[in-house]
Amino acid sequence: MATLSSHLLNAITGEHADNVKITLSNLDSNMSNLILETNTDEGGRLSENIEIKLYRSCEFEMVISTEDYFKKKNPDKWKNRIISDIVIRFKMEDDNKKYHIPLIISPNGYSVWWSE
Repeated sequence: MATLSSHLLNAITGEHADNVKITLSNLDSNMSNLILETNTDEGGRLSENIEIKLYRSCEFEMVISTEDYFKKKNPDKWKNRIISDIVIRFKMEDDNKKYHIPLIISPNGYSVWWSE
């Protein structure tokens, strides 16, 4: 099985972004099939095993729901945010590979990269 992992860091405070909702869907013929719904742990991390060969398409979509996270941190300060969700589309083609997608998040922006 492939491993999908992520680490979310809050760019404003430098803290780990804990309890952030993340969904993973498989994209097949413009349809989205939900395969995972979870939250980051106390360290802002996510690690899940995905059996890629169960899906016809190797295209996946990860949605990171940052709006609720920033609302809880400080509702008054973060009320002018513009980003509610971060959507990342990517391919996972190797069932034996680790796909690590870390993010630095803020109420009005984010940075994402891929790491092995």
